[in-house]
Amino acid sequence: MSVVEIRNPEGTELLGEVEPTDPAEVGGVVERALAARPAWSALPVAERAAMLDRAADLLEPEQETLGRLLAQESGKPIGQAEFEVGGGIHFLRGNAIEGRRLVGRMLPTEGNFGTEWDLAYTRREPLGVVAAILPFNFPVELFVEKCAAALVGGNAVVVKPPLEDPLVVERFRQALIEAGVPADVIGAVHGDAEVGAALAGAHGVDAISLTGSTAAGVAVATATAARLPFLHLELGGNNGCLVLDDADLDLVAAEILRGRVLMNGQACSASKRVIVDRSLHDDLATRMAAAVSAQKVGPAPDAATTIGPLIHERAAAKVAAQVANAKGQGAEVAAGSGESDGAYFAPTLLAGVPYSADVAIDDEIFGPVFNLIPVDGEAQAIEVANSSSFGLMASVFSADPQRALGVAEVLQSGGVVINGTDNYRPPVIPFGGVKLSGRGVEGIGYTLEEMTREKPIIFRRFRARGE
Repeated sequence: MSVVEIRNPEGTELLGEVEPTDPAEVGGVVERALAARPAWSALPVAERAAMLDRAADLLEPEQETLGRLLAQESGKPIGQAEFEVGGGIHFLRGNAIEGRRLVGRMLPTEGNFGTEWDLAYTRREPLGVVAAILPFNFPVELFVEKCAAALVGGNAVVVKPPLEDPLVVERFRQALIEAGVPADVIGAVHGDAEVGAALAGAHGVDAISLTGSTAAGVAVATATAARLPFLHLELGGNNGCLVLDDADLDLVAAEILRGRVLMNGQACSASKRVIVDRSLHDDLATRMAAAVSAQKVGPAPDAATTIGPLIHERAAAKVAAQVANAKGQGAEVAAGSGESDGAYFAPTLLAGVPYSADVAIDDEIFGPVFNLIPVDGEAQAIEVANSSSFGLMASVFSADPQRALGVAEVLQSGGVVINGTDNYRPPVIPFGGVKLSGRGVEGIGYTLEEMTREKPIIFRRFRARGE
């Protein structure tokens, strides 16, 4: 098979190449991982953790170069790209730390009649071979979150990087190999959805960790149902950001902007549905129109750019079609053109979006579009927020913390931020969704728990009875 050229989203610059994997060859990569896994699992966790630290040491001098390459291949603004690469190095070290303290538990058999003379404890064991399927929007961060946790937990991994921007991910993978991880323990396949399907369905895959669209997650779950592999899924999101009638609009505008423009609006957990009390709608629309107009659209490596190109021209065209659909359903384009220009889509504000419109429920826009959905009161805001089939994150803005907490507790989402953007994912919190937004959580330590199982071991009548 011929190599796949990796270009910038504009298509104007050749950045590198990858060797595509024939779907028929995916099973062989998994078989090699399966064969290599027992020896890897038998290593003391201290040795596995040390390899993650060594990989971080190898990558650190390359951080600036890799940040620029990530900006070029993904379209992510340069500051965000450099931050992601630095975060990936930090996550390697964080997973090494968590691996060293991965422990089981003593179980309270003494407190139960019939087991009071037994000794029982648990230990954490690897799942086996993990298939890690990555998205284009945060490829480095999610490579490390999934693969470093799986590796330090004693699993073998076969990763499918995103075909749009695989180059920095591949450098991280090679650094792990240089640091001592056997190549078959951290294998890779490159290709389109057909290759991803072959990986998820391959005999020997014990767990699938996928970040991607809900459609991809459902397809994997359906195709693998007969085998029942462990599924770790972070899928789509159409986050609800609730702006109650006592909210601080200066804070709201700043936080919505920050949460929506990350990765040019191509983030699962972006603030996609701003559900605002009708009494504040027009004032917030004025503020957001000014914020949208102030954005600098341009090439990702340019330090002044705040909005780079979307991942490719097709993505930008899809966003434009979604905006047109929302207009047809009653939304007003209050700022921006709502039109694409090649791979570029300038930020756009939709005001007065009816709560029955597609974008107010399940039509997730993967681009820098701000949707303001006016509602009449708190109860309707909650109803509209919970009307979506998605439930990744949510946020509530209110001057009354008790009121905000009451709303947060009834929102159907994986997490809720009060008086801040719902695009909130520091590695120290468990991040994951409910409903069609997925299953399981990610984060330093949390992913490691997901990538291992807790096995009880019991000694019957181990304790000596007293006289």
